[in-house]
Amino acid sequence: MKFRKLLVLTGLLVASNLHSFGQSKTFTVTSQIADFKDSTYNMTIWNGVTDAYYKKGSTKNGQIFYQDTTSIPLIVRLTLPTESLFKRVDRGYIPVKSQSIWFVAMPGGKVLLKGKLSDFAEVYPSGDKENNTISALNKGYHPLLNKSANIELKLAKDTSDAALNKRLAAEQEQIDAQAAKYMNDFLKKNVSSVAGLYYLEDMLVREIVTIETVEALLPTVDKAYRSSPFYSSLKNRVEGSKYDVGKSIFQINSSNTYDGKAFDSNSWKGKFYLIDFWGSWCGPCMADVPDLKKLRDSYPDQLRVLGIASDKNESWRKAIEQHELNWVQILNDKGSNNFVLRLNITGFPTKILVDPNGKIVYRSTGGGETSFDKMSEIIKNWK
Repeated sequence: MKFRKLLVLTGLLVASNLHSFGQSKTFTVTSQIADFKDSTYNMTIWNGVTDAYYKKGSTKNGQIFYQDTTSIPLIVRLTLPTESLFKRVDRGYIPVKSQSIWFVAMPGGKVLLKGKLSDFAEVYPSGDKENNTISALNKGYHPLLNKSANIELKLAKDTSDAALNKRLAAEQEQIDAQAAKYMNDFLKKNVSSVAGLYYLEDMLVREIVTIETVEALLPTVDKAYRSSPFYSSLKNRVEGSKYDVGKSIFQINSSNTYDGKAFDSNSWKGKFYLIDFWGSWCGPCMADVPDLKKLRDSYPDQLRVLGIASDKNESWRKAIEQHELNWVQILNDKGSNNFVLRLNITGFPTKILVDPNGKIVYRSTGGGETSFDKMSEIIKNWK
């Protein structure tokens, strides 16, 4: 497009569409999937504001037909129960993005999902600019993910041939590198899109891109997309990444506690406190509980514990009661109560130890006894 007037008009139209998200409108999803036999499907939906939520749907006339309303763009992962899409191993399966259909639901949008099902979902969306963008990404990205997952499946099922396993592992590493490059290249060119912003955070959490890459890309995002919750989420993560060892932590206060009483971290001034990011769904988190209790009980006068969970309310409460997590517990929420974003938590469990002066003296992700030994040494040798 070389004519300035056309460029300006296009930009105004895009900005106008993006800023009209305040009004809730119906979006429609239909499909043209070859040899489609399923009658139900599950959807995981991200809006950039709350945690992911879930919907179920049924087919109509042998194809997908789904309608709902939204006032903001949604990223949707639609998963079919088709057996060939699952990489089964033992009693579970290897999760991979390519087993699902991904699309963007825009207010008032009409999305057509078209393609076929093989050993992954070769089905891609169309209907508007945002879906053309995510479609272009996944037509190149998903085949690479599927190849890597198929190798992972072979390695999981048969480990008897060491030489073969070594060759397969090397091949998988090469494919994973290609996929990472493909995604990085996509993000650099398409960060000003709903898919670009969503995947930028997703890849940051998965350590496919670095926080430095995010910091470099955010200033290049078109103004029309800076009101997006996905953009705000990324900005919060960038800010949160600065809270590392040696930095002073912000005041944590919340009424979204287990007992409903307002909590303020300033009440713990002069003491160490350990922030434990956990979830009832997280095996390593729950495995750490005995060591966490042991550490707390070793320093009854010096140490306090704050649990911050990313979880469903019912599961969170049940786990607290079942495992006797009898310290201050906060359920992560949105806005200023989204401490997962504000501290850029990218994995569970994550532990942050704050000293009596309010400075972070230890931070680690992943469970295990070693982290508790290190924290104990820090508290014991405090002067």
